[in-house]
Amino acid sequence: MDVLNFVSNSWTPAQAGRTTPFFDPSTGLRLGELADSSTGDVDAAVAAAVEAGRTWRETPLAERVALMHRAADIVDRRAEEFTGLLAADTGCAVRMSAALQVAGTAMLFREWPKLAPYLERPAAAPIDASVFLGQWEVHREPLGVIAALTPFNVPMYVVGQKAIPALLAGDTVVVKPSPLAPVGARLFAEVMAEAGLPAGALNIVNGGVTPSQHLVAHPDVAGISFTGSTETGSKVMATAAASLKRLQLELGGKSPAVILEDADFELALPGAVFGSVLHAGQICVATSRLIVPRSRYDEACDRLAALVGALRVGPATDPDTDVGPVVSAASAKRVHDMIARAQDQGAKIAGRARTLGELPEGGYYVVPTVLRDVTSDMEIAQEETFGPVITVLAADSVDHAVEIANSTRYGLAASVWGSDLVAARAIGARIESGTVWINEYGMASVPDSPMQGWKASGIGAQYGTAALDDLTRTKSFYTALDPDPARRPYGLLGAQWTRN
Repeated sequence: MDVLNFVSNSWTPAQAGRTTPFFDPSTGLRLGELADSSTGDVDAAVAAAVEAGRTWRETPLAERVALMHRAADIVDRRAEEFTGLLAADTGCAVRMSAALQVAGTAMLFREWPKLAPYLERPAAAPIDASVFLGQWEVHREPLGVIAALTPFNVPMYVVGQKAIPALLAGDTVVVKPSPLAPVGARLFAEVMAEAGLPAGALNIVNGGVTPSQHLVAHPDVAGISFTGSTETGSKVMATAAASLKRLQLELGGKSPAVILEDADFELALPGAVFGSVLHAGQICVATSRLIVPRSRYDEACDRLAALVGALRVGPATDPDTDVGPVVSAASAKRVHDMIARAQDQGAKIAGRARTLGELPEGGYYVVPTVLRDVTSDMEIAQEETFGPVITVLAADSVDHAVEIANSTRYGLAASVWGSDLVAARAIGARIESGTVWINEYGMASVPDSPMQGWKASGIGAQYGTAALDDLTRTKSFYTALDPDPARRPYGLLGAQWTRN
């Protein structure tokens, strides 16, 4: 499947005619050719978005909502087709692709419209007549063109995570997907075109660093929504600062799962494993650190080894696969090297998953691994792994567990597991993280709850009204209703300023 650019509802090659190949992570075989865009391609996409914005911003909110519901129905109808394409493109196991990428995208289309009332202009609010005789209104208006730079892991879903609220708010969007997994953005564009989105409201430019950098710096881009590494996010922020663009940055994570003394291991440990190996650990909120009371440490490591040992690693499109490959050969090497360095520093392998027969020779596989005897000063306990590795750390007390949880530069998500909900919630309140789950992993509440990274994990919000605040600008509007100058403060300049 070749992937072209999508500008004004037309699929077009890069202006220079250049392409680059992209590959199936399960086999290492070429899947297709990707348009390799230049700055000229970006300029064309942004110009289309600017032009479309003149009318899209005036489209009644009810029509935008109806379009989102039509798009959800299209995703449902094409679910089986999309699942297979996304599994091959991303390496996400087919069962997980169906739930996380396809059903998840349909959910976004249905849930975001529930926040539509937040975008409506409120009724005029009268002011206390003893102070002023007039009324204030707060109008929420589209920000303009939003540049959405999306990662490889769940591309269709993350494009939706960024484009759906922006379009709902009346913005127009230019998407720059990861070249490692470009199919999801293409499928999203197909859905929106079929649902009736006007030409130019959503555009896609493909390629590598050049179009990304030009899009971030483009003078006609009003806001940037980026998901990726903290290091790249800081560069995006520096570039955007020159023109004071609005930012949403969802960056790295090193999410802890704090297991309390009274936790039910039958609930907590499967939850931790799920959070660690979901999509081969290539999720920004992956549970990459499991913090266990020292009194239950050996028990936890043995149980985790058994749980992980039951997982099956194989090609993403095989329905028997639990965990597929990582996205690239470079990613696989990086994770394998981190495991090796952790062993050099004293960590030990407590258990590993098994494979579904002989894995394809060219695939990018990392077998899910449990590492025990990990300490907070090790690289693998501090830096984002983005692979299916569970590190198990021992805590001597609750305070020590909180100290370990807060010991990294990240603060994206965390979970706390314990039978005493009051105590578990109290621990959650002490963890430096934008999202905390109690006895759960990964629950996303759209539209009610924002997702916001703390510390080096981000700026701005995904989901909720907080995200809509990032995608709109407010205008405070006051209308005076009393024509009498004597009731104005103008008399402070002298009596001649008031009417006799």
